[in-house]
Amino acid sequence: MPVLSPDALLALLTRLASGTVLPPDEAAELLGLESHEVDACMQILADYGVRRRRDGSLRVPGGIALLDESRVSALLPEAIRHDIAIEVHGVTASTNDIARARIEDGRYGARSILAEAQTAGRGRRGRGWASPVASNLYLTHVEPLAGGLESASGLSLVVGVAAAEAIESSCGIEVLLKWPNDLIVADRKLGGILVELVLGGGAAHCVLGIGVNVRVPAHVGAGIDQAWVDLTQVTGGPVDRNELAAAIVGRLHEHMVAFRSLGFDDRVRRAWQARDPYRDRRIVARSEQGELRGIARGIDASGALVIETGTGRTAIGAGEVSIRLEERS
Repeated sequence: MPVLSPDALLALLTRLASGTVLPPDEAAELLGLESHEVDACMQILADYGVRRRRDGSLRVPGGIALLDESRVSALLPEAIRHDIAIEVHGVTASTNDIARARIEDGRYGARSILAEAQTAGRGRRGRGWASPVASNLYLTHVEPLAGGLESASGLSLVVGVAAAEAIESSCGIEVLLKWPNDLIVADRKLGGILVELVLGGGAAHCVLGIGVNVRVPAHVGAGIDQAWVDLTQVTGGPVDRNELAAAIVGRLHEHMVAFRSLGFDDRVRRAWQARDPYRDRRIVARSEQGELRGIARGIDASGALVIETGTGRTAIGAGEVSIRLEERS
């Protein structure tokens, strides 16, 4: 089967976005294929809503809602609309990388960066993050962090609360939070968070990366090695990524304003713990130092996970730790 590059696939979907009917030779040219090779790609193209007509032409019934800078900006609350720069990119390596570059270039204001696809999307602990074209939400939000790097305690949990609240308000579903940075629906992973801190202009800046599964193409989902879910499955209908992006950006900014003033306060701690699916359940925490087994008892005032073992309670920071429910025979 011919390999479809993300750039070529996005070029095709952009042409088809308005519901346009595309002749087979034009479709092949956009994909960088010979006309007869398009046939072999139709199973993959169908995952993106592309349908082939009897004459061989391609069309997406109803069109495709691609990301739109002006629309995301217009959907933000009016009070902050002009305070946050919105960028939408096509295919990029990583939205977090673009954010870091903006800081290095001296652009220090609040900014949200989105992309239609990532070729080097990453999650926590350096893991790859599946980032198919025009399917999900890949968003990085940047804001200055008053107080420097030492003031970032609990920041990833604040981002989780903000993202969960935004998805709930936008899609009408319940979103839980697996410590320290997974968005969970029905015991399956909906999204993840990657927080990085960057120095620039003598100050610290937070780079808040969020990935949310909106509509995972079947051929991509088959290659994901953990239980996952997307918003289309959960809601039973299409989800407007522009509306979702605006909801997340707005809630992130709201929480960052409070975080700069109050830090990881008890209000946010309670909001996070109300979404903790592992609390009071037996878990296994794994790190390079080995395994720790016990009962999850929520988080402490710094955002560290508290585990109760036979010898007492232990608080562990995010670091290189992963947790799972303990399997009981």
